[in-house]
Amino acid sequence: MKLRPIKLSYETSSALKIIAFVAIVAGVTLFFLLSPIITHKPVPFGVAAPKGQILLLENVTLGNHTWENAVDLQRSLILMGSENYGNSVELKLQTEGWCIDVVYWNGSSYSIGERCSRETSISKYLFIITSSFYWYPESGYHLIVYKPGEKPGKYELVNFTVTYGEKTDWGAFKVAYPRD
Repeated sequence: MKLRPIKLSYETSSALKIIAFVAIVAGVTLFFLLSPIITHKPVPFGVAAPKGQILLLENVTLGNHTWENAVDLQRSLILMGSENYGNSVELKLQTEGWCIDVVYWNGSSYSIGERCSRETSISKYLFIITSSFYWYPESGYHLIVYKPGEKPGKYELVNFTVTYGEKTDWGAFKVAYPRD
């Protein structure tokens, strides 16, 4: 007994080709939609920047208050993380002689939350958290780091730690004077 191949009609073979094409397109689409969900890994908490960068010292003026030879971390501090460890972030300066002021500036007036502190607790809600889980300080908040009573050395290293819940990471920057 010899097997004969089955002949499909034109309509049946066209329908099978269309079904195969739709199944392949649906499979690829589902793969691209579901793979990020299936393979999701949380972004660990940490300091993204500064990690040793050189930051220029400047005279920061908000209203009628001026900090001489200071660094405003409002434009430099970037944190990262996707997990929720509470509502506050602890920032602690490790380098002796340096301190930090937490200042809110609304464009016409300012209020200083903390003055010349070596350790401060900052609300998590002070940060804008992007979809890629990078945290940037809100535009009105300034974290001003300075060395009171003396002039910082050229390329002096300032180390700090940031703690969020149980997670701690380090950050650092070197200070430099702008060219005249």
